[in-house]
Parts: sequence; C-alpha cells; structure tokens
Amino acid sequence: MDLRFKRLALLVMPSVVALSMSGCVFDSDDSTTSSDGFTEDSVFTYTAASLPDATVSAENDATPEDANTLRFYLVDPELSSTASSAATSTSATASPAYSTYNLYMWNDSTCSGLAVADDDGQLVDGTAAEDGAGWDYTANTPTGSDDYGPYWDLKLADDALTTDGACVSLIVRDGTGKLLGDDNTIITLADYADRTVSVREGDGTLYDKKQDAYDAWKANLSSGMFTDAAAHLIDANTLVWNDDNLADAKFVRLYYSANGGTISADDDGKVTADFIKLTATELTDEQQAAFPHLSGYKAFSLPSDVTADTVKAVLKNQIAAVALDSEGSLLAGTYVQTAGALDDLYADAATALSYGAQVSDDGVSFRLWAPTATAVSLVIYDEDKSVVSTNAMTLDSDSGSWSYSGDSSLVGQYYRYAITVYHPADQAWHSYEVTDPYSLSLSMNSEYSQVVDLDSEALKPDGWDSLQAPHAQTSEADLAKMVLHESHLRDLTAFDTGIDASERGKYLALTEANSLAVQHLKALAAAGVTHMELMPVFDIASVDEDPDQVANLNDSFSHLCEVNSAVAASEFASYCTSDSTVAEVLASLDKDSKAVQTLNLMIADTDSFNWGYDPFHYTTPEGSYASDADGTARILEFRKMVKAIKEDIGMNVVMDVVYNHTNAAGPTADSSVLDKIVPWYYQRLDETTGTVESATCCSDSAPEHAMFAKLMEDSLLTWTQEYKIDAFRFDLMGYIPKSLMVDALAKTKAVDSEMYFLGEGWDAGQGDRFTAATQLNLTGTGIGTFSDRLRDAVRGGGPFDSGSSIRKNQGFGNGAYVLANEEDAMTQDDARHLADLTRLGMAGNLKDYVLVDYEGTPKVGSDFDYNGVAAGYAQDPIEVQNYVSKHDNQTLFDIIAYKASTDADMATRVRMQGLSLATVLLGQGIAFDQQGSELLRSKSFERDSYNSGDWYNKVDYSMQTNNYDVGLPRYDKDGDNYSLIASIKDVVGAPGATEIAEMNSFYQELASLRQSSPLFTLGTGAEVMNRVDFRNVGSDQVDGLIVMTLDDGTGQTDLDSSYDGIVVLVNASGSSQTIGDFKDGDGNAITLSGYTQSSIQTALGSASIGYGASFADGQFTVPAWSVAVFVKAQGEAQGTGLPVSKKQDMSTVEPYDVDVYALGNQAMFGNWSAADANKFTFTGADYSYTLSVEVTDDMLSDDGAELKVADASWSTANFGICSDGDTLEAGSTLTLCSGGGNIPMALEKAGTYTFTFKVASKTSPTLTLAIAEEAEACTLLDDSSETPTLGDTTLALRGAHSSWAWDSAYQLTYKGDGIYEAAISSDVDLTGGFKIAANTTSWDPQFFATSGGTLVTDMQPDVVYEAYGRFGGEGSDPGNNTMDLAEGTWLFRLALDTKATMSGAGVKGSFDVCQLQ
Repeated sequence: MDLRFKRLALLVMPSVVALSMSGCVFDSDDSTTSSDGFTEDSVFTYTAASLPDATVSAENDATPEDANTLRFYLVDPELSSTASSAATSTSATASPAYSTYNLYMWNDSTCSGLAVADDDGQLVDGTAAEDGAGWDYTANTPTGSDDYGPYWDLKLADDALTTDGACVSLIVRDGTGKLLGDDNTIITLADYADRTVSVREGDGTLYDKKQDAYDAWKANLSSGMFTDAAAHLIDANTLVWNDDNLADAKFVRLYYSANGGTISADDDGKVTADFIKLTATELTDEQQAAFPHLSGYKAFSLPSDVTADTVKAVLKNQIAAVALDSEGSLLAGTYVQTAGALDDLYADAATALSYGAQVSDDGVSFRLWAPTATAVSLVIYDEDKSVVSTNAMTLDSDSGSWSYSGDSSLVGQYYRYAITVYHPADQAWHSYEVTDPYSLSLSMNSEYSQVVDLDSEALKPDGWDSLQAPHAQTSEADLAKMVLHESHLRDLTAFDTGIDASERGKYLALTEANSLAVQHLKALAAAGVTHMELMPVFDIASVDEDPDQVANLNDSFSHLCEVNSAVAASEFASYCTSDSTVAEVLASLDKDSKAVQTLNLMIADTDSFNWGYDPFHYTTPEGSYASDADGTARILEFRKMVKAIKEDIGMNVVMDVVYNHTNAAGPTADSSVLDKIVPWYYQRLDETTGTVESATCCSDSAPEHAMFAKLMEDSLLTWTQEYKIDAFRFDLMGYIPKSLMVDALAKTKAVDSEMYFLGEGWDAGQGDRFTAATQLNLTGTGIGTFSDRLRDAVRGGGPFDSGSSIRKNQGFGNGAYVLANEEDAMTQDDARHLADLTRLGMAGNLKDYVLVDYEGTPKVGSDFDYNGVAAGYAQDPIEVQNYVSKHDNQTLFDIIAYKASTDADMATRVRMQGLSLATVLLGQGIAFDQQGSELLRSKSFERDSYNSGDWYNKVDYSMQTNNYDVGLPRYDKDGDNYSLIASIKDVVGAPGATEIAEMNSFYQELASLRQSSPLFTLGTGAEVMNRVDFRNVGSDQVDGLIVMTLDDGTGQTDLDSSYDGIVVLVNASGSSQTIGDFKDGDGNAITLSGYTQSSIQTALGSASIGYGASFADGQFTVPAWSVAVFVKAQGEAQGTGLPVSKKQDMSTVEPYDVDVYALGNQAMFGNWSAADANKFTFTGADYSYTLSVEVTDDMLSDDGAELKVADASWSTANFGICSDGDTLEAGSTLTLCSGGGNIPMALEKAGTYTFTFKVASKTSPTLTLAIAEEAEACTLLDDSSETPTLGDTTLALRGAHSSWAWDSAYQLTYKGDGIYEAAISSDVDLTGGFKIAANTTSWDPQFFATSGGTLVTDMQPDVVYEAYGRFGGEGSDPGNNTMDLAEGTWLFRLALDTKATMSGAGVKGSFDVCQLQ
C-alpha cells in the first residue's frame, strides 16, 4: 500500500500519537455514517508513528578530516524518523538507496570554490572529472551515508577558505534527474566554519547542522506532508486523482489552508485545516476530451453548495486531497494541481482583457493576471531604480486580474509588481517583486519593467509607419519562393572590421552600409535569398547586459580575469597579468588538446554570446544587442535593424520565437517570472509529482492553458504589428497544441494577411495531452515544418550519431556507396533509398506524391520509410522547410569532413557542399539554410554551439577563413568523437580564400537558378504532382544521379512564358553521367530537343557548378560532382514539355509470370508437389497472394508441418526461412529469403488457415498466417471471481461512439480463462472506428482485430480474428476496427491466450463478435 504520506513514516515506534484533521466543512448532502460511527463530518484519526526527539550524534555531524574538504549532507526526513538518538552508523560507501543520487557541480564567475585538478570544473569524489561533464554526467555519487542520509566530500580550491565570498555551486539530483533541492544551491563557505552543511530533501534551505535540518522538518511538517501532487482540480466542480488506495476509500476530502497559513500539524499531531467533502463521479465526454491524459483517473465532484467564489478563495491557499477508509484512517494524501480549475473559473473573462502597461490618451493602465495572489501592488521606480510610489492594485474577481490606473507621467518610469502568493513548489507563502510578463521595455538585465508607448514617434525610425516587406507572401506561389537565411545577430558582425567596434554584434550593425556582413547579405538578396531569419532577439536570460561585466575575444585577458573568478583561479591564471587579448590566448593554446574548449567554457559564463533559447520576457527586444540595455534604445534600434533588412538589404524578416519553455521556474530563481506570479499554472507539470517538466531543455511551459495561450498570441501580435515581423519560426513546436498554432496564425493574419508560420514539428510525445503541432498533424494547415527526411538523406545518418557511426552513415551528398570511406558501410540499396528520400524531399516531401522507388515500385510519399515512419507527410510544399544545415548539429562543411572519403580532395568537398545545397535550393518546398553555409562555415566540429562563444561560432565575412580546426569541440557534447576528429581533420585541412569564394559563387548561382522560373517554386501539391517528375529511378538507375524534370509544355497552364520544360541534374558521383531516356504518361519516349544550359550557368563559365555539362542528340551529360540546369525555350506558343511519366501501381501487378505454391510435407501442401489445392491466388492489390486451407481435427499433428513458397519448378521463386529458428506463427509476419530452409509451423488447432504471401520486395517477401477457428456458442458467460489475466486493468470498446473516452457502458468484464466479454446494443454506432483499450492515461494495453497481421477494417460476425495486442506502446498502431451492427444485441469477446506473455506487441489471442439470441 502506497500511502504517499511522507509526514510520518508508518513504522513501529516507541510512542503513538493521534493525528486529526478538522475545520470548516462544505457539503450540501446528509452525512454518511459508517459502521463504527465515523461520519463525513468527523475529525478523523489514525494511529501512526510519533516523531522521535532525535539528537544527532557528533559522529553523525562530523567535520571532515581533510582541512580543505567540505562535507555536504542530504538529510532524508523519512529515514531520520527511524534513527535513534544514539545513531552512529556511518559508512564510507553510500547506502544502495542513494547509489544513484548525484551532484551536478561547476565553477563559474559567481562561485569558484571547487578544486579543479583538470580543466573542466566538474568534480568526482573530490577530484575533477577526467574529461569534463555536462548535465547528463551522473558520476558525482555520494561519498558515503549514515542513518540520516547520504553525504559528499567536496574538495575545495586551495584558497577557497581564505577568499572573501568564496562559494560552491551545486544541484542535488536523484537517479532520474529530478532535483531534490533548489535549481542552484550556492554554499558560501564562510558561513560554515566547521566545513559541514546540510540540506533537506525537498527544501532548498541550507543548515549548519543536520540537527537543524531535522528539527526544521519536524517544526514545519507541511513542507513534507505529501510527496506528490497527483490530484488535479480540472474545473470548479471536479477533482481527479490516480492512486491505487482510492479503491478502498470511503471518504475523500479536499483540505485547504486558511488566512495565509499552511496545512500543518501542531505538537500533538493535530492538523487544523478546512475541508470540502468530495463525492465519486464519472467524467463527462467533454472533460475526458479536455484532459485525455487524466481520463483514466478516478473522479470526484465538489458539493453543489460550493460556489465558484468559494473555489476561487480555496485556490489562493495550500490544497491537499485526502482519502480515508470507513474507520477514518488515512489511506492516501496528495497535493493538488489546479490549472484546469483556474481556466474554468477565469479564462472566459480573463482572455477578453489586455495586459501589461497600456498607454492611452487617458494615461497608463496596468493589468496583471494573478488569480491566486492575495495581494498585488504596483511599485514605481525612477531612472535610478529608486522607489517613487507603491500603489495597491484592485482585484477583478471575474477575471482574476489586478489593475491600477495612473496618469501619463508614468510613461518612461520603471515598475514591478509586489505580490503575495502561496507557491506549492516549496509549500510556502512568498512576498516578492516581479517584472511584468507583458513587458515591452526593460532595464538592464531585465530587473525592472518600463512603461513605454510603442506608438511614440521617438521610438520609430524615419519612414517606419510606411515600411513594407520587399517580398510578397500573399499566395502559395509567393511563399514557395522563400529562401530563408538563418542568422545569429552577433555572428553576423562580431568581427566586422567595416564598422565601429561599438556596433559589432548589435542591432545597429545591420544599418551600416560599410558592414562586410551587410554587403554580403545584399549580394545574397540580389541572387535570390528572400528572408533573414533572426535567431532569438527577444529578451533572454543567459547574457549579462552590463558591458562592464562581460569579456569578449577582443578584450584583454586581464579584464576577463576581473569579471570571471573561475578563470582567475584556473590553470590559465598566469595570463591574467599579460597584455594579451582573450583571442590571442586561445590562439596560443594547443588546439589538439582539451585546453581550448576548457578555457572557452569558462569564458562562456561572462561573454556576450548565446543562441538565446532561454526566454526571460517574450515581448521585449534583447538588451545586450542594443547600444544601451537600460530603457528604450533596444526598441528604436531593433526597428532600425528591421527597416535596414527590408529596405537596404532587401529581405523579409523572420523571427525565431521560443514559447515552449521558460528559462526558469519556481519561487526563488531570478529569471522565473510567470511561475512566481501564478505558481504551477504557466509551466507544464508532471501529472503525479507536480514537478515542472523539463523535456524541452529547461522549464517547460504549458501553452495548453488558456492564459499562456493568450500570452503567446498577444506576444505574436505585438511583434507583428509593432515590429513588422513577416514570419515566425517556432522552436520545438511539437510541445504546442496544433489548435493554438492554427488559431495564432489566424489572429496574426488579421493584422498582417501575409503572415507565415514555420517551426520544428518534431513529435515530442505530447499526444497524450493534446493534438500537438507536429509534422504529420499540421498537414493541410499551411504551417511549415522542418523536414528531417531530406536532411538526413543528404547528410547521412542522424543528428545524434557519435563516434564511428558518424563516419559509417554517409549521405547522398558526400559519397554514400559511390565514393565510400574506409568504413564502407553503405550498401547499394541503402544509398539508393537515401536517393529516393532526397527525390521525395525535392518534390516537397508530399504525402501523395508518386515516386518510383529503387526497386522499381511506384509509391506515394507516405509509403516511403523514414526510420519507421512515413517519409512524405505534407499536403503542399509550403508546409515543408528543406535544409541540410542549420544552427543545430554540425555545419555542412564539418559533416562532410566527418564522412567524406579520404580520396575526396578539397575541390571535391566544396562541390559536395554545393550539390548538397542544390537539393534544397532547386527542389520544391521552402528553402532554408544556416548563415555561413555559402562560406564553407565550420564550427570546428561542434555539434551544439549554443554557448560556445565567438571562438567556435565565428563567421568570417572577409572570406579568408572558415573557422575550421580552431580547437577540439566541447567535451561534454563531442568527447566521443575526439578520436574520429583526430583521424580525419588533417586529411585535406582547412579551405583557403579561393575555395570559400568558389562556394560563395556556387551558392549565389543556385539561389539565382531557383528564382529564374516559377517552376522551381510551385506552391501547391497538385501542381507539383502534375509537373514534377524524376528520371533515372528504379532498379536500373545510375547511382548518385538525380534527374528532376519540370513541365510547362502543352496541356499545362502556362506558368513560365519563357520555358516549356526544365531539367535539373544533380550528379553526386565521381564520374560524368549521361541520360536521356525520358517517358511520358503513356509510356512513350519523349523526343528531347531544343534544350540549352541555363544562361545563369553559361554566363559564369568555368566558375559554374555546372561547368562542362552538355546536351546533344537527346542526351544530357553532367560532370562529376556537378549540378546542371537545362531549359527548353518556349516559342510563340507552348510546345512539348516534359510530361510526368506513367507510374503504374505495381502493387496491383502480379510479381511473377509463373504460379506460386505452398509446397510442404503435408497433404494440404501437396506433399511437396504443385496442385491447384495449394496454389496461391494473386489478390490484385498490395503485392499479395493468398491461399486458404481447411485444417480438420484429424490433420492436427504434434510435429507440425514444414513448407516453402515456390513455383512448380523451384526456379523463379524458392523462398524459405532466413535463419535457423525462424517459425511461421499465426498473426506474425515472417520475412523470407531466396533459397532459405523449410518453414516450420504448428498444427495445433482446427480451422481455416489463410496464408498471405506479400512480394513488396522480391528479395525479401513476407509470409503471414491467419487461423479462423469455429466460433464458440454465442452466450454471455458469467463473471469470474478468479484473478483476471490482465490483473486490475479494465477494458472497454473505445471509439468514435464514446468520443474515444472511457465509458463503463462499453466495458468488457472478465469471465475466466482469459476471456473478456461485453454485450453491445445495435444502437451503438461502430462505423466510425473503435478498439479495445484500457482505462489508463495511455490506453495501455490496446487490442485490435487482425487477420494475417493486417488490420480488419470491417469486422464481420461469427468470424474469429486474431487479437493483436500492444503493451507499453510497443509495435505500430494498426489503426481502428469498424463494424456495422445489425438490429439486436451483440457479444464482443476477447479471448486472451493465458500462455502468452502480456507484454510487447503481437497476437495475444482471438477476437470475435456474434449476435446474442
């Protein structure tokens, strides 16, 4: 029994006390009395262990022997309550209970008290980690443990105990990564003279003695009364809770503190708290749809006399749910998550209001949504940040918002909100000041919000109001022309010698005509790059905005030592007195050792660089990019930058936004804003523990909640209207509901009808909460997603490959199969599959696009495989961002260095880069690229350079270097790759200015080609499928060659009056290739004539990436590692173009021109002879043959049977098992091999045996077996009292008929012997789809009716189907069954095989339906 009640350990103890809970009772119903007289209104008592008055012995609080060591204790209160006052049990090794507990430790500019024997600042057992460590490093386990918990001995820096203010930074974690204390525990060494410090699990307070920590726990029981927050108040009337002990509960109560207190116990164990009595209920369909991840929880309703105002008052306090048995004993207790109730009570009114500091002709009105706060005041500050006034704000009880109105003199003033609120993260009340989450301007380092009027002329550059985007985004064709240039603002100009040093890396740098980056960007724009995407430029938390507190590469090393104590105390301290700059010191270090990355990691704590994916305030420009971070300069300069990008450079502006997480959460973190204002609302919480989830990287936000959704939409509207942003790129969009993305796009389009959204639609596993904004889910919405399909096909492998797997997984663009490296890991079929994915990507990655695969089979895009999922997913090409390089992962140049054969010289590698980019720039879909790809940009093999500073992120716009091999990449990200880097980095070395200039020319050539014809930028899927085709496909293709044709000839709407057809040839091989055998839609040869190479390429001559290509006698020739474009000029009228070829559905064509049989050692298999009785019949679909054989009781055999699939002569087809041990089993799919051994199978039951032989691959066909047994008599069995096969798991028909929610009306009950049955009326409509699924949050397990491993979409009565089961999410989801029920009552029977393992995926029994008489 899991009591989930940590306040008292339920153990035998010397004395006993009674715990009672009493207080105000809400209930409109009469009280229920149990057999012993306990009622719903009674004060409940239970017998529990008393708290010992433990005295921690001196030995258990001992100062460490080593004089330069700090002992850090973690006091476990639950363990402590069992310790005797004379406890002396101490072990030099940690108890197994704590073996996975670990510390994350580091030195930085704030705290550098830890000894650093190596260069990395991470400790293990008192010494530095051998090879550095990141967040995933868990080796800092306890030194030992005693009766009160684990402890760590931390070795201190030599001067730490004598240095004023010296401190240590650490984070305590359990083995799952969960934080056990604060998110940054700072120990000031001078405060602990005996060099011992204690912290209690779940409490961030530091104590000098373990005794103090233990006594504080006992005095404040509320801090550890319950361990979880597993109950959810999903609306004003309903609480749901998932706890096994609820099955035995007689009474369930909702306790809450009152008058600013907490639910705590006095010395006698009595808990004084009000409570509300709860009644068991069922969730409605609407509630289950709104909270699908909680739909399997037990539900309880609040009494009818509890008003909304009462619930609002309750929500301002600490809340706990308690379950009691019939005698009033405590069964379970937990804290409560309340976001659903807050939305229910306030969202309608709250979402209709405007927030922040709003300036109007009447003055300034302030509004803050803080429904759980008990008091809010507006604190006004002057420019010196001195308090001017404190003004009480007024609560609007309908919306939960607080407001204050002042006059126009407040414009320009700074302000914060002073809030009093209960925070459940530490079960404590807090009074603190916070900035405005709707801040439009801020002080330096975001410490104060500022009142501004964004419509003020003083904040607008000349011509701002009339500023227009240079490129239209009105139609699909307009959007398809987009070429996005992803840029980091600091990377653009940090080293720009064409501008003043004060503007480098700033907004204003892009307004300077002399800037080398600006001149380069203008050239790109002229070539055809249309959009600049700015990586995060909103207010971020990771860069110090005070210029006096940062040190960048061109600053003196002595200044670095002044602002960064970790450097001053490191092995690099000797440079602190030198005249060298930071860059000069880095350049002097051995780049083949870890020295460069070690120093650079220290520099990162105090430099001006970060990617910026750590939002602080969503709707304010970042201050570090402004000339003055204090105040409004950031607004004016941001607008000047936008104006310059549009008017001077000639690009539209795309802004990278990060609404999926916040930088921090909790009541103490400096950069926590939202979670301080409305605790546990704006962040996504673990549904059981209540901890803030961090799946994104940081503190996950909860955009599924109404007021975060409003904040996001309001923020987007501000950026659109006030800063003229043309499109938004959403970071980790898969954590955001699809409905919110669609709604936000509609709302921004109301302000700017040409708005476009794109983002990272990776599946983040949020589907249990809502329909997420993922690649597949966004199909048809017009919202773009980054495609990993073309990326991985061209680059090779995946973004998280490491070590030798990086090199083994070559891609289409760097020599897969055609120029294999020494690993020689890619087969011809592997490489051709990559080429198919590349072709599909160049066709816009459309789900319905038909492409002939490398085996010669036409398939739609969604039937191509990408790591087990559909490759094609888009409806239109504007829903796809194709790319081969962006800020994540290694640059394209570095990935080619990792993968290319040592036979590939620098010239070849430059061309590899060019043709890789050609698959993006010359394909359909929106083109996207990382800044510097056109300059062979390198990050010295860094995979994740988010905080690696200017040293690794440098882009040289003087085009002299590409930043290759400037030091090993950071060890925590790339340490596994060091040996590989050492073996390949010097093969060809770094490119010179000539190669960089050549690549720049190639890039501009490709961009120009893209914009040379609308045929390259078709906006709709229909147009792509009608005009785009690929030649050189199928089993006889030339490896490494992609040939794409674009049709604008006779029969087509004339999109391009210049051309009838275009041919694109991408030759990713080391040999010249010639091709010209093109067929039309009728299978007839196309007469190729009149084609010339694009004038863009011929004008470049030998500088063209297509130089040497030719067309003659109906044949196109393209040199090795080249990209050529040929066009057929249109005459006075459209002529013959390049119609798409005939793509017959090969799944409908019989694979063999001879009959095939099941030949075996039984009569039903002809005793190894071919006969009509054992001949397969081709179905005419799905590449499949079938054979059905009746097996009677007299044919059953303990020895089973053996068979093969072959033609009569055993020549054309002869298939058997691939490996010894392979067996044909009912419901499973067996892959066969040519010439393989006999296929064994069991003959244990009578019935109809149906064999399905599927030849989607002629080299690896499959065989499945379905057995249809005679159905049992159609009688509803009696319920069984035996333990069910699935234990406590309950099953029901879940489908469209129940809105996919759990409904007990459709529950199957257990009948014994593995059988579950339900009687279902014909009134129930099952034609919309259904499955058998559990009453759990994940629907686990699920069962489907299948036949031969294939889903039965239309079930028939009196047929026994396989019951395909999925446990733990294993296997693929086959879809949903359907059935049209005739009049009457129907028996649904799931008969599980009691011998089968109820885990994983596979056939678990049978499933049939019959009509009850």
